[in-house]
Amino acid sequence: MCKYTAFISVEPDAYFAALRRFMETKDLWDGLIKAEVLWVHGDPGLLSNIGLNTRGGPREIGAAVTKAVVVSLILILVLDYFVTKALV
Repeated sequence: MCKYTAFISVEPDAYFAALRRFMETKDLWDGLIKAEVLWVHGDPGLLSNIGLNTRGGPREIGAAVTKAVVVSLILILVLDYFVTKALV
């Protein structure tokens, strides 16, 4: 049924019992909505713009990748914050 519960030293029955006890249906729906919003709206084209405007040769490619990753993480966190506030 669940092959990774042994990795965390928990029986599958105990894991799913705790899951049913502490989670509500709203938690599941909130997670699905957040995943959909972040998947569809997580990259508004800004990250590809960072990569396409890279100038200066191979050294600048690393800097552009780092900048794109940092901007991406910040955008995800900010968007996640607002989606969480909207779902409460």
